[in-house]
Amino acid sequence: MQLQDEIIKLFKKIDDLNTKLKRYPFILENNEKLISVLITSTNQKINCSMICKNTFTMNDLEKELYREYPEISETENYFICKGNIINRFKTFESSNIKDGDILIMNQK
Repeated sequence: MQLQDEIIKLFKKIDDLNTKLKRYPFILENNEKLISVLITSTNQKINCSMICKNTFTMNDLEKELYREYPEISETENYFICKGNIINRFKTFESSNIKDGDILIMNQK
């Protein structure tokens, strides 16, 4: 009976952990961390903060941004951080984008 009680406890703990995991939008793998970046446009129509992983690319972030602002998805955009144009396919970590950085959206 004691073994059965332990098994029931473990299953409840697993269910509790699964419920907690579902509340978070990201699952962090080894060497991943959450960062927050601020996105603003040169015309100041876009001004938002987004949480992402350090392993995200600008391409990943653009998808989320265009969901929130569908009107800009039809324009040709590029982003600058710390005076450098961000390569869409490099990770934020390899592009030296850190927590709290400001990404400026420009339109061609």
